[in-house]
Amino acid sequence: MSGGLIDFFILEATEYVDQLDGLVSRATTSAPDTDSFTRAARALRGSATMAKLRGIAEVASGLERLSRAIRDGRLPWDAAIRGTAISAVDDLKFLVRGARTWGESEDKRAALRAAELNRLAPREAQPLSRGGGAAFLATAAADAAAGLLAYAEQPTSVEVFTSTMQRVRALRGVAALKDLPPLSEVVDTLDIAAKPIELRQEPPTAERRRLFRAAARVLIEGGEAVRTGGIPPTDTIAVREFAHAAESVRTGEKETDDVVPIANLLPDGPQSAFVQAAPNPPTSAQQRFRLEVVSQAEHLRRLVFDGRAAVDAATRDRVGRELRSAVRALAKAAQSFAAHDIANLFLAAERGAAILDKKALWVLDEAGTDLSRPDNGLTDVAPRFRALWQRLNGTPPAPLTATIARQRKLSGTPASASVVIGSASGKASGVSGAELQQLLSTGLAGLGALEDSHMSDPIWGEDDDIIPIEDLLYRGKDALRAASDLGAKLRDKAEPPDPVVLNELYDLLQLASAD
Repeated sequence: MSGGLIDFFILEATEYVDQLDGLVSRATTSAPDTDSFTRAARALRGSATMAKLRGIAEVASGLERLSRAIRDGRLPWDAAIRGTAISAVDDLKFLVRGARTWGESEDKRAALRAAELNRLAPREAQPLSRGGGAAFLATAAADAAAGLLAYAEQPTSVEVFTSTMQRVRALRGVAALKDLPPLSEVVDTLDIAAKPIELRQEPPTAERRRLFRAAARVLIEGGEAVRTGGIPPTDTIAVREFAHAAESVRTGEKETDDVVPIANLLPDGPQSAFVQAAPNPPTSAQQRFRLEVVSQAEHLRRLVFDGRAAVDAATRDRVGRELRSAVRALAKAAQSFAAHDIANLFLAAERGAAILDKKALWVLDEAGTDLSRPDNGLTDVAPRFRALWQRLNGTPPAPLTATIARQRKLSGTPASASVVIGSASGKASGVSGAELQQLLSTGLAGLGALEDSHMSDPIWGEDDDIIPIEDLLYRGKDALRAASDLGAKLRDKAEPPDPVVLNELYDLLQLASAD
């Protein structure tokens, strides 16, 4: 857009965002005026659409749906929903200010916020009326399907195939197509599968011809449903055959970006004769790690959101494959930095990612969040990833001793305490400070399991014993004996004691004296 038009958009959009900000800021105990909120969000969406700023339009559309859901009583106006609305409005302020220099960071911010809003207030597939829109879609889908079937049975010239693909792509002209799964997924998949044929890079293989036949049946099936005033079915034999055919085509594609150890590229002999570390490298390993994985982690989170929203087999197949590829890429990146805890988690999550398993999606979302934080480094996230690995594999952490003395200032308790977490049998043992950090991460990770589990589901297994918390506390003579044992271990070590272990010793002595 010209400078004058973008200036006009920013001026108009700022006014709408300010209206939204005022409405949501004042709504502390009760919901905002949903009519005013919906009008402002709709106006912002229209302005952003005219300005071709799709990211802002998507976030505004999400707020519009959120407002309608609150008005209709489908969502409560609680602290969580209010926090999401405030965060979305804050993001809109940032996005509107960045309209002149819109780039990748704005795209990512808008995509993540729109995905979160879509999870709370998902788009509902609305059937087209039986008027012109439905008739056009049904006719266009049948016409494109006929061309695909004819080419699949008897491939002719590339020019004829390109003409057929133009009819397939013309379906994108129907505004409601993106809200009519699996038709939108069929069009996108065909577009990708057709490119090698149109560019004369590959012949029409048996796998691609099978895909075209399956896609044609889905288009005919969906078009007829729309013609009669309904919506396309998402779980039929035709849809499942299409998903399977699409996976077969994708499986045959060669994956790139293999990580090859540099030692494999050197002749036999001392590597130092060929490769030497720079005395003053421009970036540290931590910095290179951040540069490598932050954008990948944000992409991972977007795919997780897409996976949670996918309803039809074709979309689930496509998102599952993209998510698996993203997980593999992050595993390779972690391996190249010798970040084994991170790599192990992604390798373990690969299968769950491919089938969009709920537990795997939750774990990957947590992992992506940790990696996308700019202040986290390799050593910062390693304990957290070990805990997530345990959460993914359903195994309880090893018995750990957790020192919580530092909570005294926050909680106001008169003395600190040491909590011993035992195994299912209740037997306790003490461990290091590194394992303590792992325990705390595991505890936080376990809370997220409630999102995808019934409250009656056990976290670690039905055979685990329930132990009263009082039985897990060191007190009196027990605390004194534990302190004595820990002191004996410290005396036997030649190196200086770990400060974390010393803090644990002091806490045990406090507990012994407090009883």
